[in-house]
Amino acid sequence: MMYTKRPNHMGVLVGEVVGYNPNKGHVKIKLIKGLNLGDSIAIKDSSCKISELMQENNNIKTAGIGQIVTVGRIKGKISKGDKVYKTVSDKLNKEIIQLASRENIKRPINAKITLKENEKIKLEVEDLWSNIKLIEAEDTIVKKADNNGISKERIREQLSKTGNTTFEINEIQVIADDNIIVPISSLNSIRRSSLEKLENKLIQNFKRNKKAQLYSNNENKKVNSEVKVSVLLNNIKENIDYTKITGINSMYVPFGFFLSNKEKVEEICKHFDTYLLLPAITKGNYERLIESNLADILKRNIKGIVVSNLSHFEILEKYENQIKNLKLIANYTLNITNNNTVEELENMQISKYIVPPELDKESIQSLAGNIEKEIIAYGRILLMTSEYCTIGTFKNCNATCEKGTYKLKDRMGFEFPIYTDRVNCNNLIYNSKITSISWKDLNVDSIRIDILEETQDEIQNIVNIHKKGDRLEGENYTNGNLNRII
Repeated sequence: MMYTKRPNHMGVLVGEVVGYNPNKGHVKIKLIKGLNLGDSIAIKDSSCKISELMQENNNIKTAGIGQIVTVGRIKGKISKGDKVYKTVSDKLNKEIIQLASRENIKRPINAKITLKENEKIKLEVEDLWSNIKLIEAEDTIVKKADNNGISKERIREQLSKTGNTTFEINEIQVIADDNIIVPISSLNSIRRSSLEKLENKLIQNFKRNKKAQLYSNNENKKVNSEVKVSVLLNNIKENIDYTKITGINSMYVPFGFFLSNKEKVEEICKHFDTYLLLPAITKGNYERLIESNLADILKRNIKGIVVSNLSHFEILEKYENQIKNLKLIANYTLNITNNNTVEELENMQISKYIVPPELDKESIQSLAGNIEKEIIAYGRILLMTSEYCTIGTFKNCNATCEKGTYKLKDRMGFEFPIYTDRVNCNNLIYNSKITSISWKDLNVDSIRIDILEETQDEIQNIVNIHKKGDRLEGENYTNGNLNRII
């Protein structure tokens, strides 16, 4: 489904074969990316780790863009013009190993040891990140030395040996009488005991003091005779006049349409409370487009923003002044499944949250709070976002996805519609059946209707039916997990 030509890791395209000596197994490659000794490459079904890297019969360790190099030795059906892929980067692997070796980040602590003649050893340790302190006493009594006593340097050396513990010593203060003797085993013992107790104290200090509240009491139950209606336009069609559809309180418009369907979106913004919907997955081209276009979009007549990923809060911090009068809505992709999450969203000034479609009836009813709760009452649920374009694989990419409709058919004959987000060519794969549920008895303030393939008349009919609390039935519809028994 993902790629028909290769079932495993493909690697990064680094060049093209310009010559091949099958007797020696030497391949000449013109590079479009760098290549290093120790890297692994693949050419069609052949692969090897580069143990020989040459340029004009000279052995080299690294080669750059535009160079023609010879790699040996690799056997197989290799021809001029074949693509060369790097499957393993020796340099990157070494960087990963180096990073992994530093993953066990230690907590810095200060220590103060007191060694007074005829008294017990006392050690005070303080965690510098939390300022939590602990004082430990060792039963060993400090004695006067007959000859030379233990040095302060030796004491510091022993206390510094934190090994594989959570801590590392930042500073050690030694308060000691002159010419005393202390067994090394006692220093080791008090160090181990102090660090163990400090770690336990830290763990206790950071333990959660409450469990996630999954269920609310009946005091929070709302009895609604009607609900607000929001419509999400997963697809905008030129032949539909969305402004003629009645019974809608708000529209959610995905980010990409603000760039590709400006006139249509402008009409929608004038007639409805319109919200910019940010995609759940934003990286690469999407990140750059959001950064370069968000300021302009926020100047338009929009009511608020639907946040689909926690990283969006960081993006929006840069536009604090522009969004201060806008409403923020939490999309279901934030995984809102208990009341602690709802409470946290309230603290973040969220005005409404959308319930994940995975939840059953009891779980939906139990979600409460002082902000609006919305369910997806109608629509095809997005099942998967695929970074690789399935349509482009089979049809060759020439904006083919815009020239027809495409579906995946499973072994049972169910068809899953495929749409392409043209901003970054991600495939959006939707459920074969349409979710349609009644909001009655679900303790909600608002319902969301997700539009994908529907006509104008169908949209109006769907709004009318679901606004009354009814649902569509038949073989094309499902109520999802609503009546699931755990």
